[in-house]
Amino acid sequence: MCPARAYNLPMSQPAHPLPDLDDDEAETAALAAAVAEARADPRAVPHEEMRAWLLEIVAGNFDAPPPEPRLL
Repeated sequence: MCPARAYNLPMSQPAHPLPDLDDDEAETAALAAAVAEARADPRAVPHEEMRAWLLEIVAGNFDAPPPEPRLL
């Protein structure tokens, strides 16, 4: 067996420093960004198609293909 070796590797600095947010603020910011991105997308899935797909998942058909988003 080889003796244990200690390595002292320098750590690089992140390209963009992370803001100092607590977990709740970070989660709120992430959710707001996701909602804004979703609202900016002109594609959508009709409620009935999404409901039918989710009911397939609930019934155990985990291979059910998700509905395709399209311009409405």
